[in-house]
Amino acid sequence: MGRTTVGIVLFPDAEELDWAGPYEVFAMAAMGQEMDVVTIAQTGELVRGAKGLRVMPDHSFESAPRLDVVLVPGGQGTQQEMENPAMLEFLQRVAPGCTWVTSVCTGAAILVKARLATGC
Repeated sequence: MGRTTVGIVLFPDAEELDWAGPYEVFAMAAMGQEMDVVTIAQTGELVRGAKGLRVMPDHSFESAPRLDVVLVPGGQGTQQEMENPAMLEFLQRVAPGCTWVTSVCTGAAILVKARLATGC
């Protein structure tokens, strides 16, 4: 088994706690393990969260590494991202290679829109 890569998707107005909390948990789990935790946003440029926190993602959708886990946060920005073809296409492209596709809170709505969540 090789290195595990966890990708946390960022987008404008994502709830900071929805991605920063999981980032902390995965980063702690990665200590001493063969695991990388990365942030990914559509363009790879600075992203402003729901409460104003600005973060520079590690990768754009185009430069993202192969993922084993992808996590989509919730927040006010989900309304726009549910209609963002680039977001939906990215998730549809990476999900088949993932062991785990997950979300926090209203991020689930994006997974439903991308047809990656069933039984909701």
